[in-house]
Amino acid sequence: MAMSSVACGPKKRIYLPPYSSETQTPLPGYRTEDPQKALQRYTKYLEETKPSDPKRAEAWKNTVGSAVQLGEYELAERNLNQWQKENREAPSSWDWNQVNAQLVLARQGHNAYTSYLAHLINRQDLDWTTREAAGMELAEYFWAVKEHALAFDALGHLYKEAPDDDTKNPLESLALTWAESLSLEELQRVQQTTLGADPSIYPWSMVSWAHGMKLLEKDKGQWAAVWPSLSAVARTTSLANRDFFLASLRSLEQKMGSVRQNIALLLPLSGPYAQVGWQIAKGAGCAWREGQVETQAPEVKVINTESPTFLEELKAIIGKDTIIGGPLRKEIWEQIRVAGLNRWTHFLTFLPSVEDEGVEAWRFFSSPTDQARALVRGCADLGVTSYAILYPDERFGTTMTSIFTNEVHNAGAQVHMARSYDIDNPPVWGKAVISVLGASGNKNTMNPEPSFQAIFLPDSLSNAQQLVPLLHYYEETRLFVLGPQLWAQSMGGAHLEEDYFDLAMFPDAWDPNLPTSSAKKLWQSMKQSDEGQADLWAALGYDFVHFTALLGGSHSSADDFNQALTHAASRMPWSLAPMRWIGGKVSQDLFLFQPTQTGMVRADTKTMLQAREVRQQQRNQRRGAQ
Repeated sequence: MAMSSVACGPKKRIYLPPYSSETQTPLPGYRTEDPQKALQRYTKYLEETKPSDPKRAEAWKNTVGSAVQLGEYELAERNLNQWQKENREAPSSWDWNQVNAQLVLARQGHNAYTSYLAHLINRQDLDWTTREAAGMELAEYFWAVKEHALAFDALGHLYKEAPDDDTKNPLESLALTWAESLSLEELQRVQQTTLGADPSIYPWSMVSWAHGMKLLEKDKGQWAAVWPSLSAVARTTSLANRDFFLASLRSLEQKMGSVRQNIALLLPLSGPYAQVGWQIAKGAGCAWREGQVETQAPEVKVINTESPTFLEELKAIIGKDTIIGGPLRKEIWEQIRVAGLNRWTHFLTFLPSVEDEGVEAWRFFSSPTDQARALVRGCADLGVTSYAILYPDERFGTTMTSIFTNEVHNAGAQVHMARSYDIDNPPVWGKAVISVLGASGNKNTMNPEPSFQAIFLPDSLSNAQQLVPLLHYYEETRLFVLGPQLWAQSMGGAHLEEDYFDLAMFPDAWDPNLPTSSAKKLWQSMKQSDEGQADLWAALGYDFVHFTALLGGSHSSADDFNQALTHAASRMPWSLAPMRWIGGKVSQDLFLFQPTQTGMVRADTKTMLQAREVRQQQRNQRRGAQ
């Protein structure tokens, strides 16, 4: 769909290739297919004319360009320098920078060339014409080599620097034209490549719009699923061409009908879990307020699951257009299932597991399998191929041990040994550590070399703070120590001895320092509304409301809803770790953290490997001294 017919504001051509006949009349004798003759004739022209000649800039440019084509890179550089000496303003012009960029590409390759052009876009000392031309050359270069996502990213880079709507207007037109030229499969690949990019922000809004329109062309039955993304684009106030998108959306709504969507949250707003429930509600409120400004989001109803009448309240709002977030507690979910309410609407529960997932229930939460998968993935980067597990002999420990073992095997690695300990009897934990290490029990005796590089401790952080020092006591300081997501809950008040935990890591869904636009918006919204600090629970509510806005309404079957989940996840700008759905079953790509005295920080595998190497050298020295 071309926007030029109804978009507001004047249209202009942003950029034409400098060698185009539309922009230049070449000097006599110049032939692009004969760079040797061109170099000779332009060099002669420079020798015979004075610096005041207006055609000299073109001559300098073509001597450099011809030299680059001939592989005469030193000559090209000399000509650039002479051009600069003759005209101090030349390095600020696009002509000079374009041929310099060509020289960089020929000499240093793709990465240096694209970095050079990106740097030009950012240079505030250059006029907009030069910066704009650099951005367009960068975008067109990526487009020509079919790096479509990078081409759109380059347009987005340029768009951020654009000074006004008259400049942004044609950039929006170009991005939409490019997006419309791609097939549905190519657009989906672009979206998969840019997971986490905000689909309501240029240029991804243009990709989102084109993708939605192509889905509709293929199947008008996709209207309810497509409407949220089209609506998000149309109501984005920052677009120069917003009137075009609003008019297009209104036209579609008149033809295909309005889309209804009701959202509810089942949360504990009283009792022992009230603090968590209120944080989720606060995050949801932040997202709803943003939605009111941008997309006229439906109201979010919150039901207190600790109220004796919560089932009656739930029955009153249930319908095929309702999407419900929660509950948070398994006991509440069982009451809903017994009442049969899960069969009448779609629940995205905040639970680690549910029965009949993808059929009669869904999740919007990480699982123990996600935790294990993240740890094994991180250990692969550390070169770990063999593991030990030291676990408490109780339900959580045994369950996590089984799940972790499966993930290790799925990754082609092995669990060398697993030992349990009595969680209620700390004095005997040392024996379990001795058993795992094959130690003699004497502190100063060198233990045999372990056949594993990492040890998984599926227990609380406070218990790990007793177990890890035992590893060091028995002279094993080189193991990577792995903990469950449970450790994140203790980070605020934990007093860690970092020497024991500098090789430790654990997974979590929330990174307080995540640089995504959604995470930044959440922090800002919480602060502006005086709602306190953002955390995992606030982010859960925030992402839930934004995600359901992408889902649309009127999902007639479980399969239809499952497809909507998959599609929405590909366009979702997460403030949490990204989730994805396959066949209605969710997985979350958890972040990995290291515990420190001041809290948790993202795991740095390079630093961990360096620390382990130091420990290995210390052990080698000690072994050599014996």
